[in-house]
Amino acid sequence: MSSRIECQPCFILHRRNFRNTSLIVEVFSANHGRVAMVSRGARRPKSRMNALLQVFQPLLISWTGRGELQTLTNVEAAEFVKPLAGSSYASAYYLTELIFRLLKPADIHEALFTSYAQALTALRDAGSDSQVAETSLRLFEKQLLQELGYGLVLDHDVNTGEAIKDDSCYYYVPEHGPVACDSESIPSGPKLSGRSLIALANEELTDKDSLRDCKRLMRTVLQGYIGDKPLQSRMLYNRRSLIEPQ
Repeated sequence: MSSRIECQPCFILHRRNFRNTSLIVEVFSANHGRVAMVSRGARRPKSRMNALLQVFQPLLISWTGRGELQTLTNVEAAEFVKPLAGSSYASAYYLTELIFRLLKPADIHEALFTSYAQALTALRDAGSDSQVAETSLRLFEKQLLQELGYGLVLDHDVNTGEAIKDDSCYYYVPEHGPVACDSESIPSGPKLSGRSLIALANEELTDKDSLRDCKRLMRTVLQGYIGDKPLQSRMLYNRRSLIEPQ
């Protein structure tokens, strides 16, 4: 039986041309997760759909259908926001690519949808402040892992059970957790300070050392779930000669 969904808060994750005049779009919706749909005639000269169906823009989308590919019936701008450009655009593209690669179709994650919207707002507001931008990336990555069931252990040494000490150093073993640097064997994983682990746990990344540590941590952990296929957003940074955020 066909279903009809009306005016759902959404973001476009990806779009591609389909046949002569249509688009296939992958959307991230607050209440239905990832949904693939076709927008028929969206590329016709007089269609309003093509201009509206843009990444990073908060939208209200309606669709109908059954199966894996739905039919988009209407789209409206939820609000008008300024376009992202430069490093902010590439950072937002990175977050979008993470969702597209890691979130399964129809998996509903309302909290993650909210975090994504907040991260986009933070990137728009950050301007040239790279520390604010990187903080928003790290916090979104943390939320993403938590929502997907891969939440990080940040409060204790997984070998001893002792609370993380801010003046100690640790190796973070992927899919396991932090292990003190003075353990008998040297574990595999990035080395970082207890102060950085505590800062990430408290979502208070206020210094460059913690941001640097957490960037290496997130890159290592996420790589295990993303796989070997390169992220397109990293290539975008290379092409634009920008500082890579992830």
